[in-house]
Amino acid sequence: MNFMTERLPLAIYLHASGKLEFSHCASASPDKVRFVFHDPRQIANDLELEFERGAQVPATAIFASQKFLRRKLSEALNRKKGE
Repeated sequence: MNFMTERLPLAIYLHASGKLEFSHCASASPDKVRFVFHDPRQIANDLELEFERGAQVPATAIFASQKFLRRKLSEALNRKKGE
């Protein structure tokens, strides 16, 4: 099962925490993408609540995940514009 979100900050947290495995970016509209994570244990909703409550991860993990996911976001948007 997969979990999808258009919220970049949530996606960064999920990736940085290592609690869900990032799969890919999927087109949501001409200028938006969804971040898709593997969620075999169906824990994404609990993790989203943790995020909303201020869950913490190391700053270095946040910065690395932000850089990685922004690159994936740009790639997905560029693919969409090329179609």
